[in-house]
Amino acid sequence: MNDALTTPAARPRFSYTKGAVWLDQGDGTPPQMVRVVRARPISNADAEIAILDEHNHELMLLPGLAALDAASRACLADALQAAYLLPVIRTVLKTESHYGNRYWDVETNHGRRAFVIKDPAVNVHWETDDRLIIRDTMGNRYEIPSLVVLDPVSRANVEKVI
Repeated sequence: MNDALTTPAARPRFSYTKGAVWLDQGDGTPPQMVRVVRARPISNADAEIAILDEHNHELMLLPGLAALDAASRACLADALQAAYLLPVIRTVLKTESHYGNRYWDVETNHGRRAFVIKDPAVNVHWETDDRLIIRDTMGNRYEIPSLVVLDPVSRANVEKVI
């Protein structure tokens, strides 16, 4: 890991300018545009944040956001939230299965969505016995944090297609 986090004088700082995240390493080099990604986006989203250059080479691996100053922490938190949007399904209004495709009409924390999945064995990932992540045919992901919390009609609709 880069020693920049352990040396206060060389602490990295991040900012959001011109539609991009910029890294100032605090060592006198000019700021550079970077990409921020989670090393473990589903299993441990708050740990190990990788900072990549324009060629996707890792510049540093942060143990988390807590080691950063408040402005940098807010900048990276916003960038990660935008990059890893994971709508939470609150209600499953309707599901259907036709020719191997599963059609979903749901209410999420980001509004109503309709999507299609193929092969639930591949595109439905059970995080626990009760929590699942669904990936649609467009690569979007949706989360059901708890099947038990869903209303009975929603649970029945989920069970119909997975």
